[in-house]
Amino acid sequence: MAREQFGICAEANLHGFVFLINALDGHHAQLRLQLARLPALVQHLSDQFSESNLSAVIAVGAGYWDSLYPAARPQNFNSFPPLVVDDLEMPASPFDLLLQIRSDRYDVLHLAAQQCFQLLQPYVEIQEQIHAFRYMDGRDLTGFIDEPRAPKGRRKRELALVAEDTDPVFTGGSYLHFQRYRLDLNRWQQLTQSQQEMIMGYKKMDGSLLPSAQLSAQSHAVSASLQPETNHQLPLLFQNMPYGQLKVQGMLTLGFSANGSCYLQWLKQRMGQSGLQNYDLLLDYIQADCGAAFFAPSVSFMEQQAGL
Repeated sequence: MAREQFGICAEANLHGFVFLINALDGHHAQLRLQLARLPALVQHLSDQFSESNLSAVIAVGAGYWDSLYPAARPQNFNSFPPLVVDDLEMPASPFDLLLQIRSDRYDVLHLAAQQCFQLLQPYVEIQEQIHAFRYMDGRDLTGFIDEPRAPKGRRKRELALVAEDTDPVFTGGSYLHFQRYRLDLNRWQQLTQSQQEMIMGYKKMDGSLLPSAQLSAQSHAVSASLQPETNHQLPLLFQNMPYGQLKVQGMLTLGFSANGSCYLQWLKQRMGQSGLQNYDLLLDYIQADCGAAFFAPSVSFMEQQAGL
């Protein structure tokens, strides 16, 4: 039975790093070996510092996959396309690898990052290191609860992990789409709470849906629903975290899925149709500046490909 990467379905943490990485040329075999060793390294640190709830996910970019693992490719694994609808833009910024590390102790998070890159450093270059954090008991920087209807328990695995009967070679893996959004906090804070709730479609205090009579079709709750008009739930599991400093801040969106096409379907749903102005109203206050597609293979697949 394939062993998935533990960080895909792990519970939320207080601190996180996301590393966007490019591989150096000519080191594919060495990198395959080191990537296969990385989950065991993180598991050792997790056992050593059990109270830290340490976890990690390593994922390979769509454009780099065939160089690293030429023997097989996940179904429907495509690069993140730049999307434009009227004035809305979702840019693409391809990277070879993404490493997410999360922990409830910042010192253990830093230690894990150090040791991971002792393994990887001869063969990669870090393009960006983004520090993310838990804010106000699971809220994003708008002040609203992030994903108030998030799945729990076994349902996470059903949504995020590739099933054996779907793609046997990649059982236990997960498609990952990454975006970074900047929040115009000054403009957002000028709104009243009732205006913010109209945009979000949720009550700010407890995350409950607004009454149907008050719920706009363009609200974030409706536009970003994982259960669109077809009434078929999109298999997406989000591991979002706020990031930033005082000048630049926002949200990191990491969407894991058992299906490679669902995230883009969800994103296009939020952007609406050209000329109709039926987009997610939250997009008036946030701007994506980065987007990329990855696949997080199972630990079993990485070890098999590395000959371990």
